[in-house]
Amino acid sequence: MGELVAALAAELAGEVRDDAYTRHLYSADASAYAIEPAAVVFPRSADDVSVAVRLAAERGVPIVARGAGTSLAGQAAGGHGLVIDFSRHMNVIDEIDPVARRVRVQPGVVQEDLNRAAKRFGLGFGPDTSTSNRATLGGMIGNNSSGSESIVHGTTVDHVEELEVVLADGSQHTFRRGLPHAFDEPVKAILREHARAIAEDYPKHWRQSGGYRLDRMDPFDLSKLVVGSEGTLAIVTAATVRLVELPKAKMFSVGHFDSVADAIAATQDALDLQPWSVEMIDRKILNLSRSKLEYRKLSDRLEGDPGALLFVAFAGDSDDEVRGKLDALATVWAEHGHGYHVLRAETTAEQNELTKVRKAGLGLLMASSDGKRRPAAFVEDTAVAPERLGPYVERFAAILDKHELEAGFYGHASVGCLHIRPFVDLSEDVETFRTVAEEIRDLVAEFDGVNSSEHGDGRVRSEFNEHIFGSDLYGAMRKVKTLFDPHNRLNPGVMVDAAPMTADLRDAKLPRPNPLVTHLDFGPGGMHGAADRCQRIGACRKTGQGVMCPSYMATREEEHATRGRANALVKALGEPDPARALGDERLHDILDLCLECKACKSECPLSVDMASMKAEFLSHYNAIHGTPLRSRIFASIRTLNRLGSAFAPLSNALPAPTGLVGITTKRPRPRFVRENLIRWNKTRARTTGRPVVFLADSFTTFTEPGIGRASIELLTAAGYDVQLEQAGCCGRASISKGLLDDARAKAEKLTERLQRTDGPITGCEPSCLMTLREEHVQLLGDQGIADRTRLVEELLLDADLPLRNDTPQRILFHGHCHQKALAGTASTVALLRKIPNTEVVELDAGCCGMAGSFGFEEEHYELSMRIGGMRLFPAVRREPAETLVAATGVSCRQQIEHGTGRTARHPVQIVRDALEV
Repeated sequence: MGELVAALAAELAGEVRDDAYTRHLYSADASAYAIEPAAVVFPRSADDVSVAVRLAAERGVPIVARGAGTSLAGQAAGGHGLVIDFSRHMNVIDEIDPVARRVRVQPGVVQEDLNRAAKRFGLGFGPDTSTSNRATLGGMIGNNSSGSESIVHGTTVDHVEELEVVLADGSQHTFRRGLPHAFDEPVKAILREHARAIAEDYPKHWRQSGGYRLDRMDPFDLSKLVVGSEGTLAIVTAATVRLVELPKAKMFSVGHFDSVADAIAATQDALDLQPWSVEMIDRKILNLSRSKLEYRKLSDRLEGDPGALLFVAFAGDSDDEVRGKLDALATVWAEHGHGYHVLRAETTAEQNELTKVRKAGLGLLMASSDGKRRPAAFVEDTAVAPERLGPYVERFAAILDKHELEAGFYGHASVGCLHIRPFVDLSEDVETFRTVAEEIRDLVAEFDGVNSSEHGDGRVRSEFNEHIFGSDLYGAMRKVKTLFDPHNRLNPGVMVDAAPMTADLRDAKLPRPNPLVTHLDFGPGGMHGAADRCQRIGACRKTGQGVMCPSYMATREEEHATRGRANALVKALGEPDPARALGDERLHDILDLCLECKACKSECPLSVDMASMKAEFLSHYNAIHGTPLRSRIFASIRTLNRLGSAFAPLSNALPAPTGLVGITTKRPRPRFVRENLIRWNKTRARTTGRPVVFLADSFTTFTEPGIGRASIELLTAAGYDVQLEQAGCCGRASISKGLLDDARAKAEKLTERLQRTDGPITGCEPSCLMTLREEHVQLLGDQGIADRTRLVEELLLDADLPLRNDTPQRILFHGHCHQKALAGTASTVALLRKIPNTEVVELDAGCCGMAGSFGFEEEHYELSMRIGGMRLFPAVRREPAETLVAATGVSCRQQIEHGTGRTARHPVQIVRDALEV
């Protein structure tokens, strides 16, 4: 392997890595399996792929092609040789042909990126996967993915026109209908020899994603054979795919039912009206969504406590046409006594909020894991005819009850596919894992269904293929594999000649972690358990929406996604001496670009809290290597800002000691204000009212005191008696640099003072307020102060403020990451909308990229600006000069000014301007 890696490094335009952490990160996908590869290649072109495959073939090294690594059956779980990651560089979308409705894409293209590019032509890619914001076209081709709208659009194989591939010997070829190839006659011979088995032995359900699709070879087209072959026949380097016309109008109804059985019973009525999709989720997932800020909007709109919901989508040429279909559904359900309430989602915004929960079903289930008992994907991909789904699910549930297994139920009721994932401890209870798989396999056959309906065979179901297809048809599939890959180098052990489904289970391989004393409380399982919450579903790899994960969005590097960092920590914390392992330089490189935005706390369905884990990691890393001077300086930001204010304006003229500590010279420093918030507070008139404590944070107090003044004046107008808490720092900066002993001391001092006060605690800097809600609880174990802490906008929203504005105005609002993750921005937006004649637009622009000190650090400056430049800066620049730009975070306001030249104001300043006095 050393020779292979050296040869790859010499010949590739892309990169090759074989360090221990990279190998670990690529050992697993979103399945239950893990096989550590010897190296990982990041190709830049088809020629790179060809070189990699040729060099590996010469040395007898197996190869696994990988997209986003979201496969649930283990198709992309490492392999003992070379992993080729297409997602980083090979993600080009060629020019779309809107007339022919087709486009050529590289395999690393993310489905939603293609849909965004095609939307301007009124087109999109038909198969709609729940992982569309990170699933790649290469992976979808490998699995023959389908998704929620398969009753309209079919599966991926129905949309592929041409594939450019590299075969097992490294040669490059093109497969399409009518294009001759040397494999044509051998394949046709296999088709003739096994004609009866091909015609009769496939499972009868049309949504078949298991085995090689020899039944799709009329008309003859080798590309159809490669689709769904899971990288075992050829490696796709480009695909020409058809696009579908987007409907002019689309809406859906959400039916409320007392049970899963009741929801299934109502499915046929929905199907009779020719919907675009019928999706179901059960009470377990609904209850989980209620605890997550990111997904709470669905539960807020529900009636009662439904045992299950059906999402029934309709499309048409006009809103009136689609509303008519919604009316028809409500009528027929009422006539037949199905359900007790129907909720409508007519606008795009309503639909997006509600479908978040449906698409996050897997992650929400994973979040309910109890220790090592996790919802395992091994019987989750079966499908039966929808009219037989009711009795099938009843029998399925009986099998689970027999084995005393809990499960969540959700999925595609339209095609009889429910993703049922039993909770199993795969570190120990492997026998139950196999027994249940075999019993469900036989139950599926009894109901004339399919064992693999969209997730494919992978390592979890390939073992059963001879049993499912019969020896004749399975023999034909083995001949196909031998023809394309005579030495069994491409993803060996998948589809045919597979290892037992119990081989290479990830949890069984993980070492039992040794104890690690931590500063922060990570709950049961400690820091290792917190990192191992990640189930590798890859929600952190999305690139066009939300906040998580900013550095991944900018770099497209697996190790800079929350998933990569969490699994790197799992490796380190599983070492014999975890405290020593946290001093590893390579691990530091992996965690260094985490901006501690906290988005993973809310946007990751499993709430993997990477910000807290990075802070804890840094504390151990510093204990081994020493705390950098720059970190100590940033941790002392309150003292420095107070001194800067005391000596202003002289302090603003002093040069910064940037050369000594690595602070970039490319950013202007904050300007200190002599008349700071503390000085102003001493002279203001006090009033009586309800008590409230206002936190004089370490940032705006000395550099933007006008924000604090506006907040206090608004609170006073709202009837509050404001007490300024000005003595101490919350420790936010210390936490971000891993100085957790210092942070605890600051937290204890501030808590002691706040415990002597009454009323809510508020402030204008979200990062400081959220520290009271979050890290202080982790450091001190006391929830009392956290329960009293509220955003100033939350308090003001409840007040009847006299606001006036005679001139129409538009406000572009960008929320602080910590606020989005831990409190939400709804109160801020609602407060701004109380201003008369005001249009408020909240940006979905991700993280600004500043992240406190991160953007001021010399080595992080370029990445910081790149993150801001992805969505935030362009959105601000598109606005006319008269648009007001608002941002709650001090870092966000600085970044907007540095990146666009526009001044951003805190929302309370804009509200204060409208206050009638």
